[in-house]
Amino acid sequence: MQEEGRRLEELQWVRAVKAGHPEAYKFLVQRYQSMVYHVCLKITADDVSAKDLSQDIFMKAYSALPAFREDSSFSTWLYQIAVRKCLDWKRAHQREQARRSPGEVSENDWVTNETPEQIFLSEERSSKLRRIVDELAEPYRSAVQMYYFEQCSYQEIADRRGITAKTVESQLYRARAMMRKKGEELR
Repeated sequence: MQEEGRRLEELQWVRAVKAGHPEAYKFLVQRYQSMVYHVCLKITADDVSAKDLSQDIFMKAYSALPAFREDSSFSTWLYQIAVRKCLDWKRAHQREQARRSPGEVSENDWVTNETPEQIFLSEERSSKLRRIVDELAEPYRSAVQMYYFEQCSYQEIADRRGITAKTVESQLYRARAMMRKKGEELR
């Protein structure tokens, strides 16, 4: 019930922005800036980059708002933009590190126990996993995103979505089963 009320309220703000009231976007930024920042921080592991990316994400979401179809909640849509933008940043950052001349590379840049093949396979598995999560239906997708990517507890997810922690546990159990099945289909 609480989640539905929150969704309706955010839709009112989204519709106000779409109707030509850009000042209404401040409400959405204030409500979700912490979530976006934490997603960025989790992926970048750098406070400055996370803050910069957060601003970029809100600007991108604002410019893409006319395309928001309201099939999902604004927060889910924004979360997906944040994850994609951060992963793009991470790939670009890794490419830049790989391009640096040997004199620019510190010894810590090369410390790893993984072979290039293991790194490639790990990145490929991560990519497949992201696609599987993106294909999950709601409410399973958002439960997985909050639990695994945002590191929220069952209770935090329950509080944010207006459901019980037991419901969150059940949704995650079902989501994992769906993901296993989908993963087996991809083999």
